[in-house]
Amino acid sequence: MPELRSSHPDTAADPNPDVGTHTGDDSGRPRWWAPALVGAGLAAGCGVILALDPQDSGVPICWSQAFLGIDCPLCGGLRCTNALLRGDVAAALDHNVLAAVALPVIAVMWAVWLYRSIRGDDFRLPKPPTWLIGVAAVAVVAFTVARNLDASGWIGWLGSTA
Repeated sequence: MPELRSSHPDTAADPNPDVGTHTGDDSGRPRWWAPALVGAGLAAGCGVILALDPQDSGVPICWSQAFLGIDCPLCGGLRCTNALLRGDVAAALDHNVLAAVALPVIAVMWAVWLYRSIRGDDFRLPKPPTWLIGVAAVAVVAFTVARNLDASGWIGWLGSTA
């Protein structure tokens, strides 16, 4: 594959124009622009979730909880995020175990994306095999069903209002 160089005038005097700036398109934006913008948006959202504690109102934000009285797979996600931001992993797991596991993984993936972009490297998520997508879909459906069962013990704990 031929090497692509930016034609942006600011990179002409740079002895190593590809490191951290090469985008491969004509936008002229540095490669790290997209992950930095995503990170800024997520940081702002996390700041709002931290400042306005979702547990304070008592009003369910999720439409499936408000209208149908059932927990969707993401019910408790805002409270889980708030608990993770405060460092309370046990409370995060109590609100939504699926989100409590997924959010740190997503944060690490974002950090790798930002790091590789600053270095000037490409970042592509690996394509998961079809069977893994099926297993994940079945796991999310099973989680949704289990958290809505009227049961005691650990299954009852899966509900967002436990």
